[in-house]
Amino acid sequence: MTKLNFLLLALVVYCAMLVVESQHESRSLFVQLGSAQQVERHLEVAFSRLQLEQVALAKGERIDQIAREQLEMQRPTPEQTVFMRSDGSVDYD
Repeated sequence: MTKLNFLLLALVVYCAMLVVESQHESRSLFVQLGSAQQVERHLEVAFSRLQLEQVALAKGERIDQIAREQLEMQRPTPEQTVFMRSDGSVDYD
């Protein structure tokens, strides 16, 4: 009878240790999940900023400003404008 009690006690202690270990692992994974979610939020914010910056840089006014200032481009004068019709003929208006 005492051997059975000792065996049952050992089994209970073993199961209790398994429960403690699984709870510790669960808490560790929960902390890792929280960290990963925080990183995800930071990446989403950075991505949103990049999208806004891309939209701002792609606007026509910005492109026009760079073309005028850095590339020293100008709008063509009416004398320099050539119109091509769909039939292939050219009109120098």
